Amino acid sequence: MTDYALEVKNLYSNVGNFSLIDANLSLEKGTITGFIGKNGSGKTTFIKTILDLLPKSKGKVLFFGKTMDGNEEEIKSRLGVVFDSLIYSQALKAKTIMNTLAPFYPNFDQTYFNKLMNKFELDPDKKLKHYSKGMQMKFSIIMTLSQKPDLLILDEPTAGLDPVARAEVLDLLYDIIQDEEKTIFFSTHITSDLDKIADYITLIDSGKILFTQAKDEMLESHALVHVDKKNMTDEIKSLFIGLKESSFGYEGIISDKSKLSLIPNAKVTKPSVEDIMIYRGGLK
Repeated sequence: MTDYALEVKNLYSNVGNFSLIDANLSLEKGTITGFIGKNGSGKTTFIKTILDLLPKSKGKVLFFGKTMDGNEEEIKSRLGVVFDSLIYSQALKAKTIMNTLAPFYPNFDQTYFNKLMNKFELDPDKKLKHYSKGMQMKFSIIMTLSQKPDLLILDEPTAGLDPVARAEVLDLLYDIIQDEEKTIFFSTHITSDLDKIADYITLIDSGKILFTQAKDEMLESHALVHVDKKNMTDEIKSLFIGLKESSFGYEGIISDKSKLSLIPNAKVTKPSVEDIMIYRGGLK
C-alpha cells in the first residue's frame, strides 16, 4: 500500500492562455497541506485538472496509488471535494439534497450530517436560497464531510465565513486528520488558517509549483529582519529572499538564519506564514 493519498507527477495542462507547467506534488496520508498562491496563480486550475474536470496534456495523477482511469468509482467513493461556489440547487431544501445524494455514497453518515447541521445552526428544512453565502459554504462542507472521505480537497473553504465559523471549520478539519489515514488538501488566501492547522505549505505561482515544505520547518528556518538604513549595504541586501524599504529602514525575510551574524544591529522576529509568502512573492 502507498503512503500517499495523492501523487501528481510532471503535470501539464493548457487552459486558454494559462498553463500548468511540470507540476509535482505528493500528499502523505494523515496530513493537512495548505495550497497557496496569489489570484490567478493556478490553484483552482490545478485542482480541477487533477480531478479530470479540466484536460491534462501530460503527466500522471494517482489517488491512493491508482489512476482515475479504470478506478473512478472506487476513488470517488473515497474522495471529497468542496469548491468555493455552491454546486447544489438553491431551490432545494438542505434535507432534500442530503436525502437525494446520500444513497450514492456508501459511507455517508446521516447521524454525523445531523450533528454538524446542528453544530453550525443550519435549518435542514430551509431552501439553500435562504442561506447566506457563508451558510451555503458550511452546508457544502457538511455534505462532503458526511461522506467520510479519505482525501478531502477544498478550494477556498473558509473564504465566505465569519471568524467564528472559520474557527469551527478549522477545528473540524483538524479533528478529521487525527485519524492518520485521512488527508486534507486545501487552497486558501487566508494564511492565518495555515498557521493554525497546516502540516505542509505548497506554493504555486504562474502555473508552477515552487515548493512544498513542512510548515514548522519553514517557520523555524526563516527570520523576519529589520535593518536600519545606515547599516544596509548591497552585500546585506543579497542575503534576503525578499526586502522592502520604508522611511524606517528595511524589512525582509532571510531563509538561512546563519546569515544573521553578517547583519549588524539586526532586529529579528519570528515570521508568520503570511510574512514568508508575501516576501517570497506568493501573495502579491
